[in-house]
Amino acid sequence: MSGRTDPVIRSLSVGETTTECTVVALIKLRDDIDGCGCLECRNIETTTTNRSILDALVWSVRLFRSHPSIVAFAGVVICANRLFETESISVLPVPVIGVFEALTTFTFVFLLRAYVGTIVAGELTDDPVTIREGVHRSLARTPALVGLVFLLVLSVMTVPSLLTVPLLVLAGVIVGSPVGMVGFPAVAVIGGVAFAVPFLFLLFKFWFAPDACVIGGYGPVKSLRVSWRLTANYRGKFVLVALIAVGSAISLYIPTDIGSGVTAVTPVWRVFSASVSELLSVVWAGAYAHLYVQSIVS
Repeated sequence: MSGRTDPVIRSLSVGETTTECTVVALIKLRDDIDGCGCLECRNIETTTTNRSILDALVWSVRLFRSHPSIVAFAGVVICANRLFETESISVLPVPVIGVFEALTTFTFVFLLRAYVGTIVAGELTDDPVTIREGVHRSLARTPALVGLVFLLVLSVMTVPSLLTVPLLVLAGVIVGSPVGMVGFPAVAVIGGVAFAVPFLFLLFKFWFAPDACVIGGYGPVKSLRVSWRLTANYRGKFVLVALIAVGSAISLYIPTDIGSGVTAVTPVWRVFSASVSELLSVVWAGAYAHLYVQSIVS
């Protein structure tokens, strides 16, 4: 039996359960494959593994042209986000607004990325995915994604918080001393750095967990382990990707209300910049999925 997975009916592990659905081939680590894990058996071309970060980004942009459903789904979610930012939506109860905002955020950050990842996996294995199959895979992986989100939030918030507790205790001691006014700002800065460093480190190490969960079909815990392993082997490339992505997003939020002539168009610019930034994040989602496949088959 070869390592290639026929894109017919497969069982996807959702936590500890399985569901039957029509999906594209799952792209896993070689250790997790029964049989040969070479590129030919996986039906992945050598060109895929040789693409640079820029090539992967250009490839992701071209993916949008061949799959307009990605733009359509992204447009719906982006329009919903802009709607929640208007004053007209304030007539709804605050809990209702909070629920809808949480749903749109989860849809955009995880479900849309899952859909893009499914499309990418189909294209890279030369087995194009239909809209129905892409939506089906995204929804089928929703329970695992929910568990993954819980573990992600728990880890990236709990670990840094535990590391900063001794510093907070120290800050309380210093504030109560005669040098409190001098020592507290320094302790506050140290505490902020102590929280930010492990937070960003864990966020980076688990960056490819959603791709592992959807494209690889791994459970929440295994997805975190796979992402940790991949980022360890390709640290330089992924750091560069993260810096470019963050830089491109921040550049769209440069203040434009300098002078009286520009102030009038500031709200329009904010809507435009936020929408373009979110659309660019979808493009990067395609690049992330491509890099995941590159790394997983190497």
